[in-house]
Amino acid sequence: MRKSALTLAGFVLIIFGLWGMADTLNLFPYDAAKFAISFTQLSGLLAIGMMAFATLLAVRPAWLESAFGGLDKMYRLHKWLGIGGMAVGVAHWLLAANPDGRHGPPAAGAAQASQSLLQSLHGPAHGVAQPALWIMLALVAIALIKKFPYHIFSLTHRLVPLVFLALAFHSAVLMKADYWSQPIGWLMGAIYLVGSLSALTALFRMTGLGRKVEATVIAKTHMPEVHSLLVDMQMGKGWKGHKPGQFAFVGSSQRWSAHPFTIASDWNPATGKISFIVKELGDATRGLDQKLPVGARLRVEGPYGRFNFEDSKPRQIWVSGGIGITPFVARMKELARTGGPAHIEAIDLFHSDVVDETAAYDLMKEDAARAGVKLHLNITPRHGRLTGARIREAVPNWKDASVWFCGPTAFAAALKLDLVRQGLKAQDFHHELFEMR
Repeated sequence: MRKSALTLAGFVLIIFGLWGMADTLNLFPYDAAKFAISFTQLSGLLAIGMMAFATLLAVRPAWLESAFGGLDKMYRLHKWLGIGGMAVGVAHWLLAANPDGRHGPPAAGAAQASQSLLQSLHGPAHGVAQPALWIMLALVAIALIKKFPYHIFSLTHRLVPLVFLALAFHSAVLMKADYWSQPIGWLMGAIYLVGSLSALTALFRMTGLGRKVEATVIAKTHMPEVHSLLVDMQMGKGWKGHKPGQFAFVGSSQRWSAHPFTIASDWNPATGKISFIVKELGDATRGLDQKLPVGARLRVEGPYGRFNFEDSKPRQIWVSGGIGITPFVARMKELARTGGPAHIEAIDLFHSDVVDETAAYDLMKEDAARAGVKLHLNITPRHGRLTGARIREAVPNWKDASVWFCGPTAFAAALKLDLVRQGLKAQDFHHELFEMR
């Protein structure tokens, strides 16, 4: 969260700083009309800047994953950029609704020619702003309100790039002509370009185009007690492999749009097979056993994520809740096959769930035994809630370990707070967010 907050703050400060080289809110004597013009310009640039950044992150640029620590962290930043952009955008609209806030003073010199070229577009640029802003506000609300089913969110979110293009047109046309010859104009030109290219990528369904591979369902195992389905797939040509802990977007144009799932197997090029464990959590995954016959052709896009178990610690503590066991299953299969890094002396896996289901846990025990992982099963109705204190008691030298967590967000926050307060370094707690909206 800290990196996302710093990135958001830094991005805003860069726009504000460059704008401050071309304009000011510090007006003496105070003039309400001039202040309105300056603030309208600033708020408009900040709003479209954040929206453009969010649009870039939405098309899943894999080259940014290392900088942010994984696509899950990028999506968290995408969410807050969207919220921030809309908040500033509404403030911009409220002030721009006042005629005093709409236009700056006449441009001069070279900017005069630029202004005249855009003058004829002022009417359309004003006209698209209000409907586009309110449509964008509605789309952001649908994305944030989890009561809206995933398929409704996915369908309506396809409109976001089109609305962004309308708002970018509004911003570029109505930005002060004087700005174009200054650093703020150069920056905004780059932002308009990157944001528009990203929007077109999303609009024409080209997101992740170079990372999509056809796959065939070759087997499936339904586990009704834990409301989950284990799906085995044969990957087509083009899959370059993955690391345990990574995830991919799986979809079918005939049945459903791409949905993220953590990969539940390690990668063996000799077999070319991967597995997913899908839990029935909502409309996109409910009844998947009937929707997904053996032989079905799907598209797999990825892999993504940096939840890769790579560190220099001699011990690792894994903690999972419910379907959060998936990346650990993949890692255990890899350890059983390859032996894992020599510097890791011991691994403890704490899995917590509300369901007491023998068949699924038997498979988990087998994987742990083959991988040399010590498994601690915590069935909440029988053992109570898993806490930091219980983990510390089970692993006396826990301060020498790194903690890898995948499960409910509230559980992660409580556990991290407890362990950090007791002496764990915050950077040694690794959390797979896996929240795409």
